Amino acid sequence: MASPRPDVADQLDVPVPAGGKVIAVSDLHLPPDRTAVSGRCCEVLSRSLAAETGPLTVVLAGDIVEMLAFPGTTAADILQAHDDLCRELAAVTERGGQVVYTVGNHDGDLAWDLKAADAVRDITGATLCLTADLHLPGGERVRVEHGHQLDPYNCFHDARNPLDTPLGHHIVREVVPKIEWLGRNWLNGAHEMADPADFPSFVASRLVYRKLVRHLWWLILLPLTLFALLPELARVRNRFPDTATLVHDGEVLGYGAAIDIAIIALILAIVSRRAWTSISALALAGRGYSQNSAARQRADDLIADGYAGYLSGHTHHPELHAHGDGFYANAGSCTSVVEAIDTMRGMPPVYLRTQQLSWLEITAGEDLSCSVMLMSARVQLPGATRLERFMSAARNPHSTAPRAVACWPAGPDWPAGRKHPRGRRHLRRRPPERPASCQQPGQQEPGRREPGRRD
Repeated sequence: MASPRPDVADQLDVPVPAGGKVIAVSDLHLPPDRTAVSGRCCEVLSRSLAAETGPLTVVLAGDIVEMLAFPGTTAADILQAHDDLCRELAAVTERGGQVVYTVGNHDGDLAWDLKAADAVRDITGATLCLTADLHLPGGERVRVEHGHQLDPYNCFHDARNPLDTPLGHHIVREVVPKIEWLGRNWLNGAHEMADPADFPSFVASRLVYRKLVRHLWWLILLPLTLFALLPELARVRNRFPDTATLVHDGEVLGYGAAIDIAIIALILAIVSRRAWTSISALALAGRGYSQNSAARQRADDLIADGYAGYLSGHTHHPELHAHGDGFYANAGSCTSVVEAIDTMRGMPPVYLRTQQLSWLEITAGEDLSCSVMLMSARVQLPGATRLERFMSAARNPHSTAPRAVACWPAGPDWPAGRKHPRGRRHLRRRPPERPASCQQPGQQEPGRREPGRRD
């Protein structure tokens, strides 16, 4: 007799009422033990959900509970450690709203584990599915998927088969822990990289800033010692004229040693730069926002089939762009990410550990109009060395508090500078009035830095 399967629909139709709002989040990666990162994630999202008074649909677009990296834990244990968010999700359904959970790859067990799926359903009130279609009041449809289906290293051949383990599963469970153990104290955060394909550049940057530089303290100590001794040598020469020749020779040797050290430092800097450039060129796949390229193509195909847009996650790269008469949106993540921050010209980028806080809001107007907004922020986390903080000072382009960085159809897009063809019409939509917080690039809010991006 076959074992019972969880009630997880292949595709779920989700009606959105007029005047309602959709809040879509993905990639929370909630661990079994509450941390500062997961706690901040739950607090920010709980406040956002509690502030909504109208009809609300919450879309949990995959990788909400981290079951891949913690194979011995259960979904119930993870959710109980984050009960504040679970209470707000349950309150949404109690108020007549909807909670939809599309299964990802880090929580892929939910597609076949009856006990885990029931725990998620009972604690959060969510309806589970593999994909979902949002039906907006104007007749438009928005497809929602986690996005791992488009990733050849993380897609399932059969999502309901517990023996189907993509290559990414083995990397997360077997390869990355060993890499971090071997490179402890200088490769920390390898499993949190926003660009896994950028791993060679990550290793090269950490080699420069955490291994090489820390052993070059003598390049600074020796010149300082020599310059500190020069006044003493002058006093010796004045008090003992017979030693003038010897002191002069010592000064010449000292200046020569300082010049030699400066040349050595320059050579080491050049070698380090070339080593970083050579290693970082070994990218394993597309970097930065190019990871969303398959999802953009998916959006184009769906829009050609009559959909208004495509919403995904998985890559941890939030995005909102117009595609013809529709849009592509990536919810990003609400977990810790390690990503590159550019430094001064010629120096390797610094890989800082930050918490990404991003989500999407779709508003269905009473007049059957539709608008989409992308909220985004970064919170810097501890772990960087003094040198890394110095090199990245005032260069982190992200806002520290969630704010709207992109709107559709009124614009602007995010990330800025990536152009997609806009259609001449928008499927019975009237462009909504742009909120004050969603400004064109260069029009910053007081006291906030304009967010940017890195490809």
